[in-house]
Amino acid sequence: MQQSSTFHVYNASAGSGKTFTLVKEYLKIVLKTADPNYFRHILAVTFTNKAAAEMKERVIANLRTFSKSEILQQKTDMFLLIENELNITEIIIHQRAAKVLKSILNNYAAFNITTIDSFTHRLIRSFALDLGLSINFEVEMDAKSLLNEAVDALLSKMGEDETLTKILIEFSLDKTNEDKSWDISRELREIAQLLLNESDRLHVEHLNEKPLTEYLDLKQKLIKNQKVFERELDKIGKKGLEIIENAKVDHKDFYYTQFPKHFQNLINNLESVSYDPDKGLAKSIIANTFYTKNKSENVKASIDAIIDRLIGLYSNSEIIFKQYTLNKLFLTSLVPLAVLSSINKSLDELKEENNIRLNAEFNQLISKNLQQQPAAYIYERIGERFKHYFIDEMQDTSQLQWQNLIPLINNALSQEGTSLLLVGDTKQSIYRWRGSEPEQFSKLSYDGNTPEHNPFYIPKGIVPLDTNYRSYTEVIDFNNKFFQHVAGFFNKQEYADIYTNENQQRFTKKEGGYVQLSFLDDLNGEEKEEAYAEKVLELVNMIEDQFNLNEICILTRTRKQGVAIADFLSNNGITIISSETLLLQNSEKVIFIINLLKYLQNKQHKEAKFNVLYYLYDHFNLTDDKHDFLKKYLDKKDFYITDFKEDTFYSLSLYESVEYIIRTFNLNISADAYLQFFLDEVLQFSQQKATDIAAFLEYWDEKKDTLSIVVPEEKNAVRIMTIHKSKGLEFPVVIYPFDLDIYKEQSPKVWYPLSDAKGNYNGFETLLVSCNKALEQSGEVGNYLYNHHKNELELDNFNLLYVAFTRAVEQLYIIGENKKTEGNLRSSSQFLKHFLQSVGKWDDTLQEVSFGNSKRISKKTDSLKNAVELTGFTSTSWQSHNITIVPSSSVLWGTEAGASITYGNLIHELLSFIKTEDDIEETIEKYVLEGYINASEKESIEHILQSITEHPELKIYYKHNLTVYNEREILTRQGEIIIPDRLVINENNEAVIIDYKTGKQTADHIQQLEKYADVVSQLNYNVIKKILVYIGESLTIEEV
Repeated sequence: MQQSSTFHVYNASAGSGKTFTLVKEYLKIVLKTADPNYFRHILAVTFTNKAAAEMKERVIANLRTFSKSEILQQKTDMFLLIENELNITEIIIHQRAAKVLKSILNNYAAFNITTIDSFTHRLIRSFALDLGLSINFEVEMDAKSLLNEAVDALLSKMGEDETLTKILIEFSLDKTNEDKSWDISRELREIAQLLLNESDRLHVEHLNEKPLTEYLDLKQKLIKNQKVFERELDKIGKKGLEIIENAKVDHKDFYYTQFPKHFQNLINNLESVSYDPDKGLAKSIIANTFYTKNKSENVKASIDAIIDRLIGLYSNSEIIFKQYTLNKLFLTSLVPLAVLSSINKSLDELKEENNIRLNAEFNQLISKNLQQQPAAYIYERIGERFKHYFIDEMQDTSQLQWQNLIPLINNALSQEGTSLLLVGDTKQSIYRWRGSEPEQFSKLSYDGNTPEHNPFYIPKGIVPLDTNYRSYTEVIDFNNKFFQHVAGFFNKQEYADIYTNENQQRFTKKEGGYVQLSFLDDLNGEEKEEAYAEKVLELVNMIEDQFNLNEICILTRTRKQGVAIADFLSNNGITIISSETLLLQNSEKVIFIINLLKYLQNKQHKEAKFNVLYYLYDHFNLTDDKHDFLKKYLDKKDFYITDFKEDTFYSLSLYESVEYIIRTFNLNISADAYLQFFLDEVLQFSQQKATDIAAFLEYWDEKKDTLSIVVPEEKNAVRIMTIHKSKGLEFPVVIYPFDLDIYKEQSPKVWYPLSDAKGNYNGFETLLVSCNKALEQSGEVGNYLYNHHKNELELDNFNLLYVAFTRAVEQLYIIGENKKTEGNLRSSSQFLKHFLQSVGKWDDTLQEVSFGNSKRISKKTDSLKNAVELTGFTSTSWQSHNITIVPSSSVLWGTEAGASITYGNLIHELLSFIKTEDDIEETIEKYVLEGYINASEKESIEHILQSITEHPELKIYYKHNLTVYNEREILTRQGEIIIPDRLVINENNEAVIIDYKTGKQTADHIQQLEKYADVVSQLNYNVIKKILVYIGESLTIEEV
């Protein structure tokens, strides 16, 4: 009997086991059937590569665990859940898991757990010709650089295209009037970012149809309109003052002289005109307050006699002023829009010339060209027919992405035994600026009959994941209560319901935890920044008594805030890791290389030469006076001190020339991660972009603020990152400093829809206008747009706080400011203080309020750390490389040297992946698939590995109940790195060290093992055995 199709929406709050649920449901589908290839019919899409990789790893890991015989004696929670929900025997699950695992590993390309962007790209590739694209087009991942190229190409046309030149000059003059630089390149690059936002691109496409002359024509028309409005307002202002004068009423007789001031402003100060109903004249008219009570009866009578006429003039002026305001908003938007349209056209030209496309345009291409295609046709072209869809992070999925998936999903759900599973959390939607719409998932996660609530013909089930497995009870309880409290302040009920109905999380057995709120004095400027940094330092020093530094994460709203905290902590001896501290440009050596390249590219570059000399003096231990040294060599051609030769430098490729600098200036004396990553960047640029120095230096100037090294997570240092980067992560301790203004935004803009039935706007459908108070007062449409955007901003910023506060596992520290809570609340500090007042925890005499106990509950572990630094840095000239590449099977293994080196290296490498005897088959299979082992070698290698793991003296060290570290780097107290082949630790903290060798036994082998044992002992492990395993024609075991 066929099973019906299902559609489930999982409402997954922070820490609720979302990935666990996704993996469980995936495993249920593949284990429900006897077909081991059924996984091909599942498409799981998520938002990031990291999330996709994690889900793949968990599916593989669970299948591997299920396929081992031990699962039948000791079942995991996942196994028990699947056994119960599928209602099939444990033996069947065990057997099917092994077959599915093998099938996935043999057909890994069909393992469709991917990002939504990757799937979209796949669709585009399949339909390239239909879409008018070249089959071999490339995807440009560095959109920012391409936009910069488009801006540069546009600026290069100045003076050639008369209309474009006029537009750019006007844009420059506008920026100058705003007290900004006349150099408009930065502003052009900023406005070009709109082309990467999906919702903005739709509007820009319409603008592309307009020639630049139409922008200028419309601008002239709006200027004329503006003058008409100004004359009419002037006329009303003079009429109002004339009525007051004829009535012989003194201006001071009016309540706060409001009416006379209004009419005067209409004549000569339109910037001060306001119709805000909550203040000023508008408020007085609503309250019928036109004079104070102490005025004489004659004055009151005189004002009463003219008040209706004045109110009539006021009402007329309000109508005209709204038109004037809207017209002004349109006027200020035209030139930037013309520029944006021009940049877009320049970008299109670049894409065509270079046969490249941007990820940002794929969804629109699909929407325009493929949405109407039959689903069966699309499936045929991509070579897959999906029956089950998993969509993770649905709150981050854009409207176009969802609309593009609906036809495919609809086709699948029309058949028996198919399914759709959506997972998301509206409260964690923080990417609206990138095109996501939290409202989309919000509607899907509620019952309703509209297509927005359910676009499919089958009913949906809504499943709340409301247990928080991540955090301790005090952290969960605080977040439950705080966000429930702030829900009462939302201006839009739909958004309030998100935090009212979906926020209350249940606890697990992780009782305890700690939340501390600190409130600083209300300071300004640098004093405020320093006060926050000092408080963070104080907390870190206090927390460090119980937690490792790498268990602490400081979250900030902006990168600038993170830099300020990072600098202060570094200057006070705290080791930190942040995207800024890891930038390549923070390395003196890297900057020295850049400056030398700049000088060698342009000998007139005095500043670069000066910086090179400065570095040489500081790092070569020169005895001359620094000033005399700089003066002496600044005008000399040969100033390099070392044996650096310009002729040699110029004869080399870009990559080799950088290596030549490193060698000749002794930059490679010690290992340096910054240099290694810089060289990687030079190599990648040389292979993908260009090979000349000038192009690389231009690339460096564009990318230097983002190029960084990568360090292992084990490094014991405080993490500092923005809230956006922390999404999906968790940390034992979170510190969130700085006050967040919920309603503040930098130069927000919205698209204003135009009704052009009368042809007043030259056929323009929308214009991009500033979202400010002027828009709010510009009429009904403007008022709606302003408040709609304000409500979205309110939700987005509370979502930011939610994401920040829910990253904490055990302890959460929030630092804000002691601000007043009377009147309208705006900042996170005010909302936090108001919450504390509501629960009776606020005390004006205290600057800190806490929940729970600050004593650590979780067990503190000193885990082995991967070494961060190498002991050396190798750089040799290409003449010295002398490398020959040969296939291992056909050459090396046929020689005695090959048998002792290559063969031994391969066995070593295979053993590094084997923790238990059950890992042998999968490891060998992987190496066969990747071509490192051929079929004839497979059996003999498997026999060697089994002879090790099943050896009577060794097999107890390859069981499941042990902690195993294979080839784990250990940094000694002396700064050396040791790498034992296998370190086995049991539950009693007893350690066994095993080292694999090929060839003959030597004294060095024993000394090396003794050294390993000494270092491991210093890590508080009791080394009970040291074993050398010699792998040759026979296996020899030597206990040291």
